[in-house]
Amino acid sequence: MKIMLYSQHVLGIGHFFRSMEVAKALHEHEVLFVEGGDPLPGFVPPRHVKRFILPPIMMDADFKTLEIHEGTLEEIKTGRKQMLMDAFTEFSPDVLVTELFPFGRKQFRFELIPLLDKIHEQRPSTRVVCSLRDILVEKKDQAAYEKGVLDILNRYFDLLLVHSDPELIPLEESFERIGEIKIPIFYTGFIVRDAPVQVEAHRGKIIVVSSGGGRVGIELLSSAIKAVQMLADEDLHLRVFVGPFMEASDRKNLTDLAAGDADIQLLPFSLDFLSELAHADLSISMAGYNTCMDILSTGVRALVYPFPQNREQALRAQKLEKLGQLKVIPSLAVQPLAQCILSELRAKYSTRRGRLNLSGKTNTAVFIDRYCRNQS
Repeated sequence: MKIMLYSQHVLGIGHFFRSMEVAKALHEHEVLFVEGGDPLPGFVPPRHVKRFILPPIMMDADFKTLEIHEGTLEEIKTGRKQMLMDAFTEFSPDVLVTELFPFGRKQFRFELIPLLDKIHEQRPSTRVVCSLRDILVEKKDQAAYEKGVLDILNRYFDLLLVHSDPELIPLEESFERIGEIKIPIFYTGFIVRDAPVQVEAHRGKIIVVSSGGGRVGIELLSSAIKAVQMLADEDLHLRVFVGPFMEASDRKNLTDLAAGDADIQLLPFSLDFLSELAHADLSISMAGYNTCMDILSTGVRALVYPFPQNREQALRAQKLEKLGQLKVIPSLAVQPLAQCILSELRAKYSTRRGRLNLSGKTNTAVFIDRYCRNQS
């Protein structure tokens, strides 16, 4: 089959990586990967996946304002809408997969609704699938939000795939009207990247600190550097990964903090980040979907500080903490954070971790293949 996968990241890069894992799993098919955020430098997709990059649209850290690199927003919107329609016509997919929409990405209805209308009216043989993460961001008017989602989902979509384990996080925890969804719903399990198998021995304790794309999380990185500097006699080696989209001023602040400290390295964003986690004794990060999945995949001890803008990361982190998969950082104050680091490094390791379904990418490919072939 020919599968068109639409993925729009606006702040971090977790959406991109999760969607790309789905695209990789669809290796028996031809995939057109449509992305609308800042392109990740240096990323090379698998051979069966072709990237189609729209003029980037991002959002500020408060999720209030759309941002672009050049031109006017209306010009960018008009151009993107036409590019998306042309790509669909030329590729002529058997399946369209939208990542998150219509449960999110409301600001991108300008290009997605016309595309869905075209499919509904002119090419009904194209199956439309929603690829959805585990937890949805809360809304000020939840009832109106859920009604809007249902109107679009039940009108245009054929299948809903939820990338979660319902034993841990069922969809109804963040979307109450699940009973009014008229299309089939399948839980795929969590989507994780494959961790490396071999881990080399190393001197001292390695701590990896990261904040994804880097648009947010500077406070976490700064506090982690200061906390480790307080523990200078503990033979700790800090590897701080700077996101590709971090502001230059924030990058300079981190450089100044780490200056002259041989045990602290500032490193560029790594496309082989799982290897870094597999070699680490401790990870310090935020609690986005992909970051948490990387923690589960590698089994690294982890401290997480959930993004405070909404409940999504906090809820996920709390659930995983109860299973013994990680620890939540209560504060970014330097001294308490230093104590958290020491406590976690010295704690007796427990192998009795909760069991979760981590076969999300394989199951996603199976569901798309079986359902869409049967319905075509």
